[in-house]
Amino acid sequence: MESQRYDLHKNLNIYWTIFDGTTGLVNGFVRDMLTAEEGDELVGKLNRIDEEEQRRFTLR
Repeated sequence: MESQRYDLHKNLNIYWTIFDGTTGLVNGFVRDMLTAEEGDELVGKLNRIDEEEQRRFTLR
């Protein structure tokens, strides 16, 4: 299984940051100060979108 591009990193406080393993940014922006629930939801969506784009690219 291919590793997922996006992941969560816990900050020193109660919040989380989404980390893009390729660029360090998400769509050109750092996504920071997210609750664990917000981070999980957004990371899931971003990874699904990335997987769909990768599949589309390889089908060409």
